[in-house]
Amino acid sequence: MSASSSVPVQPFARRGFCPALSAPMQTGDGLLSRIAFTKDCPPDDLHALCALAIRHGNGLLDITARGGLQFRGLTLESAANLERDVLALGLPLRQGLAVETSPLAGMDDTAICDPREIVSRISEAAAALALHDKLAAKMSVIIDGGGHVAMADLLADIRLKAARVGKASMWQLMLGGTEDKALRAGFVETEDAATVVIDLLSHLADLGPNTRGRDLALSQVRAICGDRLVAGPGIEMQVGTAASPYGLRHLSNNRFAAVLAPAFGQTPAARLSLLCAFASSLGMTSVRPGPAHALFFIGDEAACDALLGYARENEFITIASDPRSSIAACAGQPGCASAHIATRELASHAAAECGDLLDGSLTLHLSGCGKGCAHPGAASLAFSGHEEGLAFFHSGSVSGVADAILPRNDQRAALSRLARLYEKEHKPGENARALLARLGKQRIVAALRQDDR
Repeated sequence: MSASSSVPVQPFARRGFCPALSAPMQTGDGLLSRIAFTKDCPPDDLHALCALAIRHGNGLLDITARGGLQFRGLTLESAANLERDVLALGLPLRQGLAVETSPLAGMDDTAICDPREIVSRISEAAAALALHDKLAAKMSVIIDGGGHVAMADLLADIRLKAARVGKASMWQLMLGGTEDKALRAGFVETEDAATVVIDLLSHLADLGPNTRGRDLALSQVRAICGDRLVAGPGIEMQVGTAASPYGLRHLSNNRFAAVLAPAFGQTPAARLSLLCAFASSLGMTSVRPGPAHALFFIGDEAACDALLGYARENEFITIASDPRSSIAACAGQPGCASAHIATRELASHAAAECGDLLDGSLTLHLSGCGKGCAHPGAASLAFSGHEEGLAFFHSGSVSGVADAILPRNDQRAALSRLARLYEKEHKPGENARALLARLGKQRIVAALRQDDR
């Protein structure tokens, strides 16, 4: 297939659409293409993708918050060649509707349910009904069976979360947003789970591509689900695990996961390639990108320990207490044409300067602009690039109204002031989230503006 025949006449993903292998998106450093996996693959396959990132792009790879893999710095011609070469690898790539679950599904003994059959049934039915072309471009479904990988902070139009009912299980149905903001509609039995989701998707498709899960009222959901939806008295919901799954995770018998991530979701492909080669040398046969920008390598305990040690020495995040794991940062300048600030440089400064503040109890969101791609929801502390300077948001989203606009050249100094405020006000046993809540917005804004008393 030639470059001209593999790239559509209008090759760019439009705003509101996700970039894809066949529809790259224009960014500040060239075109960006994205792929997502439906199951794990050998480390050698990821090594091959790293080689393609170097050959066709600028040698940088992103792992998104949902576990997508992004190639950066492409041209129109190289994007077409990348598509050809990626497809030739025969990888398990997702096509159509995003139906997501834990990358450890089916391996994780701490999970309540194995969601893979439900995921498969939904994906097959959605493809047969051609729903993807009728739904909103960013429509997503999450089937959360529980376990080591927390998915609560990911946006979903339709979410099923496993729940214990004595020795049996059911699925809680939620619609719209993150788990804490979603409409909780009720519970469904396992045998009804896939058909309930398909019926809801079909209804959304009938309403048109501008309709999302958050637009459905409880009365509509009940009418669609009928008696398959129950109130679920006495159902015990699994307590959520930490949002950062990094480190060694025991799955079953002598099977473990080494969970690690590149800082701020981006790595040189050459560095990741060496990591994959080392994993292969340890006899590891499985890896998959997943939530929290993480890579989930599967192996025995000794291999996983060795890989985590190698990753730590090569600047990957391997523990949840790493300050970098508490920072959500988008591409920023120069990678994004919309960005007003260099977010990743600022994130590196924050990790070095604000280590005590970034104790895992909160998220610091650094956004190049007001779109908030790296963290769509509210964050305890958020800064975004703004035409007039650096916008600050206390317990809010960067798409909202700023609580303060700081001078553009105050970016690093503002973060240093936060670190000094923590040092001055922190009480023994108090985490950063509790401290910020106690101080309140006015006190924090005053410190950032240097008029703290």
